[in-house]
Amino acid sequence: MPSSHHLTLPCARCGRAAAEISLLLASVQGAGPFSDRDRLERADFMGTVTKFGAYAHLLALFEWLARQDFAAARGEDADFVAFHCRVCNQAYCEKCWQIGAPVFDEGFYDYTLGTCPAGHEQIVDD
Repeated sequence: MPSSHHLTLPCARCGRAAAEISLLLASVQGAGPFSDRDRLERADFMGTVTKFGAYAHLLALFEWLARQDFAAARGEDADFVAFHCRVCNQAYCEKCWQIGAPVFDEGFYDYTLGTCPAGHEQIVDD
């Protein structure tokens, strides 16, 4: 039977939460915005990101994160695991990343770059 799950991924540098991941089941309609849909939420890194979908699909992504299989999780949704540096294979909190200014293309938001504590640059929001 489907159930909700929660996971805290610690920062490899300081130990704070790099990301809080919650797999939430659809609840009673009207209980809150989007609460009538199954969803996976990531908090504590550049705000909250919500991914909607079928429970089984979201559970697979949650389980990859729980096993710290970030490559598999990135293959599913790179933005969702932006707190994880691909090069040094570490998760870092927002305070330990150096987050750059947003990049715009023809007046529209395009992406944001960040540099991990080891000096590796990657897109942290797209």
